Parts: sequence; C-alpha cells; structure tokens
Amino acid sequence: MRVFWGWLMFCVAVFSIMAGGLIFAFALAGVSLLAGEEFIAMTRAKGMNPSPKVIRFMICCFFVLAALPAIPGLSLPYNFSINHFPFLLTIGVCTAFFRLLFRHETPPATIADIATTVLGFIYLGWMPSHLVLLRNLTPPGVDLPANPLLQPGLAYVWVSLFIIWAADVFAYVVGKRFGKTLLYPQVSPKKTIEGAVGGLLASIFFACLVIWVADYLFPIHPFGFKLWQAPLMGALVSIGAQLGDLCESLLKRDAGMKDSGILIPGHGGMLDRGDSLIFAGAISYYWVCLFVQGTI
Repeated sequence: MRVFWGWLMFCVAVFSIMAGGLIFAFALAGVSLLAGEEFIAMTRAKGMNPSPKVIRFMICCFFVLAALPAIPGLSLPYNFSINHFPFLLTIGVCTAFFRLLFRHETPPATIADIATTVLGFIYLGWMPSHLVLLRNLTPPGVDLPANPLLQPGLAYVWVSLFIIWAADVFAYVVGKRFGKTLLYPQVSPKKTIEGAVGGLLASIFFACLVIWVADYLFPIHPFGFKLWQAPLMGALVSIGAQLGDLCESLLKRDAGMKDSGILIPGHGGMLDRGDSLIFAGAISYYWVCLFVQGTI
C-alpha cells in the first residue's frame, strides 16, 4: 500500500509539473489546503484555536495571485504576482486580527489564536506558492512559450526538486548506513549529522548535473550556462530543505504527534511529505531571480 500511494503521488506530481500553468497551481493549492487542515489540527492539539476560514481563504488567495500571469488573455507581466504579495500579506494579517476580534467566544480570542492563524497562511500559503511563481518564471524580455515543455520555469522547478529529493533521500540513506552523531535529538531523534552532510553533498552533485543538462535541453538555456552557481544553489536549497523538515518535526513534537496526519496510507500526512518543499521552493525562486536572471 505504501508503494502504491508513493507511485500515485509521484505520477500526479510529475503530470502537474509538466503541465504547468493553472493545473500546477491548482494541484499545489489542493496539497497546501490539505496540509493546512493538518496544521490546524496540530494547533488545536495544543489548545489553540486559529481561524480555519481565514487560513483556507488566504492559502487560496496566495495561489490565485501566483497563478494570475499564467491565465491566457490577461497578459500580466511575469513579476505581477511577486509585486503584489506584500499587499496580499497585509490583507491577510488584518483579516486575521479582525476576524478573531469579532469572533463571538468566551473567553475571546488569544494572542496564540491570532499568531497561529497568521502563521498558518504564511507557512502553507505564502511560502509554497513560490513554487508556482518559480514554474511561471521567465527571463525579462522573453515571451512565455506556449508549449509547457519548453518553458524555463519547468527547468527551474525540476532543478529545485532534484536538489530537494537528493537531500531527503541521501540524508536518509547515509544516515541509516553511517549515522552515529545525532543532529538535533530534541526535535528529531533519528536525524544525524552524517546524514545531513550526505544529503548536502548529494544535492550539490545533482544541482551541477541537472543544471548542466537543463541548459542543453532547453532552447532558452534557463541558467545561462552559469555552472559556477550550481553548487552554491545546491547547497543553499539543500539546507533549506533539511531545515524545513526539522521545522515540521518541531511542530509535530510540540503538538505531541508522530505524523501530521493519516491522509496518505504508509506516508503520514500531506505536511509530512511536503515539509522540505516549503522553504526550499521559496529559496529556489529568489536564487533564480537574484543570481540567474538578475531581476531583483
């Protein structure tokens, strides 16, 4: 059963990534909404009571905003979404405060209720929606190709995912085989320093390999043959992925949960499967903007 669900998730992920556009945005939004429900359950296990409606609404808003440039006919600039993210974040914070202020309960809402509401849509809306921005990213002055298989964002996403998967897989394999020194036992009792280093080195190797392949396969040459950047991107994204895993472990440990949910048989919750993507996806987006395209 575990293998079946693993392959099913893999096939759905590959299809949505290759399709890009609204399909990828809707698929990732659905995953984030499910992860949001798991986050809400964790906070309630700690006696907090965030606003589920605000969290769900804001998660949807972030993904809608991220997907707008991919809608045919709108002709929005590639940076429209990221330029309006601060505006949407401001609306979200205000909405969280006002909703909880006027929620009729005794006792009234607490600081923890407001804080977890804001954290919920930032952690599972704002952060993961950067992957949609990354998938739609196009160098300035270049029209987005209609064929999704030729879009540079496809290369950016695949490079990021290979780095993240390398970090996850090799951290586990190396840690299981050679791990002796615990990395952070107070949060995750099984992760080791040897495993973390193995995942980091594997990410650097795969970053170099996949970036080199992407520049030859894609006619736009999405990374501009700047191969000197590959190990740096691999290291930074790998660290983001491993820290994302640890952060989710911190939330689960504080809530007294082994898994974030039971949605996926044999794999735990949706948040368990996607924790590495939350920070690493945003890091990848800003890396490409800053150092590959130079647009920030």
